[in-house]
Amino acid sequence: IAIALFAGLGLAGAYVFVMEQIDQTVKDPSDLKSGLGIAPLGSIPDLDKEDILLSLGDKKSSAWEAYLSIRTSLAFLTDHGIPRSFLITSTRPNEGKSTSALALAAVLASAKKRILLIDGDMRNPSLHKMLGEENSNGLSNYLAGEDGVGKLIRPDALYGFDAMVAGPIPPNAAELLGSARMRELVAKLTESYDTVIIDAPPVLGLADIPLLADSVEGVIFTIEAGGAKLRAIQSALRRIRISHAHIFGGIVTKVQVQRSGYGYSYEYNYGNKAPESA
Repeated sequence: IAIALFAGLGLAGAYVFVMEQIDQTVKDPSDLKSGLGIAPLGSIPDLDKEDILLSLGDKKSSAWEAYLSIRTSLAFLTDHGIPRSFLITSTRPNEGKSTSALALAAVLASAKKRILLIDGDMRNPSLHKMLGEENSNGLSNYLAGEDGVGKLIRPDALYGFDAMVAGPIPPNAAELLGSARMRELVAKLTESYDTVIIDAPPVLGLADIPLLADSVEGVIFTIEAGGAKLRAIQSALRRIRISHAHIFGGIVTKVQVQRSGYGYSYEYNYGNKAPESA
């Protein structure tokens, strides 16, 4: 019995070790520097998108605390503090980038800053859905030649920032995002806002990010814990670096509390269930 017990424990330990080696994914922010060579900016607990959006009204919630911690990290990214403009992207869809873009805009706006959030994902827009707005006029209208950017910006009383939705889905999103008009728009808006945030499309399979990254100071990369393989993430980061864009760092989303040793106690104030976030 003793021999069988020790043999079982040995096999179990070997199985766990092998599975850890096979599982080439990011589990928490400590993996970003060693595995991907980018700075860890923070992590977000594994909560449903609706739970995160609702919790932004509660400054004691774990989601608010997590994004507040990221705001602190942003303040050390440049010699002038929080970047004047940046985009948020990911390797693939559904890694929490859009939710993170909105949450960061809300947290930054809470510090009495003028924040503009732009939905730059014109292939699969989502900002208008999260804000309960129509998507009839927005970024695509301006990039297609329409003047008067002021009428395309909508103040959001709930979260405290201004927003520009994606607008009608164009047939040539990459050409519009890579145009001089996009760069001119961001430059113009940074004169009126403290920070301009762009919710950008995912990287892999699209030409949008290398083109769009030229319009902003830098890129923040969101990575789902246990999601995309390291090889896929490295390929996405390589495409961004080829465009000579500056990568500020990464945010790890959907982190399971029990498996994260990064120092955040998300369960402290947040007692809701923790299903998958969007």
